[in-house]
Amino acid sequence: MTRGDRMGGLLSYLAGEGRRNEHTEPHLVTGDSATFTFYGDAELDRASALAIAKDLDEPRTAFGVEVNGGHVWHASLSLRAEEGQLSDERWAAIAEQLVDRMGFTTASGKAGCRWVAVRHGLSAAGNDHIHIAVNLVREDGTKASIHNGYSRAQSIARELEQEHGLQVLESRGSNMAMRGERPGERAAAARRGDDSVASVRLERTVRAATERAERAAGARHRTIGESNG
Repeated sequence: MTRGDRMGGLLSYLAGEGRRNEHTEPHLVTGDSATFTFYGDAELDRASALAIAKDLDEPRTAFGVEVNGGHVWHASLSLRAEEGQLSDERWAAIAEQLVDRMGFTTASGKAGCRWVAVRHGLSAAGNDHIHIAVNLVREDGTKASIHNGYSRAQSIARELEQEHGLQVLESRGSNMAMRGERPGERAAAARRGDDSVASVRLERTVRAATERAERAAGARHRTIGESNG
């Protein structure tokens, strides 16, 4: 996972062609209820990606909040190529559970963060995956805590693996970087303020099955300070 300060850059990349023209049919699979209800799962282009990024950034810009290290939290969840592909609904359920447990949503008892999960086809290596982008400034202008965020994300991913019949990564037990993350990738991205791709690999078995959580249909709320879920 990475941190950065360019939500527009990240969403434009995810909706673009990719480094090797590998991106196909980029679209949202889920997100905070207001954003996903408003934009849905239509195919993204640069204009729609930038519109989504602007909406995601609205609490930060309205309140003038700065976040040390960057307000954009980005992670990628990926399968091994030989493990096939999941439906959008299954990816949505996993993404929603991850952001809930990271404390980014109203499930934390606090104002929610705006976030989306984007799918844009297989990677160049044939891996099915999604990207999660979160604005760390909550609807009320407060900042989401990311203390020990990398370790917390590892722990949550391990919980999800166990709950959904996924394979537990050996790297998690030894505090090594997760497979799929290049050596030094997190540190280099932090130095650049980069929002490029980083992976948190969820290696799964074919018996894993998840169902998409019920999503409450809600009207689009643009008033800052009002909970979006």
